[in-house]
Amino acid sequence: MQNDEAIWHDIRYIHCCYMAKIETGIFCRNPYNVTGICSRSSCPLANIRYATIRDHDGVFYLYMKTIERAHTPKHLWERIKLPRNYEKALELIDKHLGEDNVNA
Repeated sequence: MQNDEAIWHDIRYIHCCYMAKIETGIFCRNPYNVTGICSRSSCPLANIRYATIRDHDGVFYLYMKTIERAHTPKHLWERIKLPRNYEKALELIDKHLGEDNVNA
């Protein structure tokens, strides 16, 4: 079982190859980081449940970290293409990230 706090401690205080310290703060270069800020809540490496939306040439995808695939990091992220229609995209996001799936 993955322990988020232990992983965050190691990433933050020992080593993280995505961390960028500059005068204005500590930032994250991980492409799955939602905010670009190095923080516990926005770290895709230190959270069992994590999701983000990314744009690839005008097509938006929902990326969800799937802990069941942790043994194969190459397949850790599930990618779901979102429809161009905003309302339908929100429905699909709710379907995959809604309350029913939070405790799954």
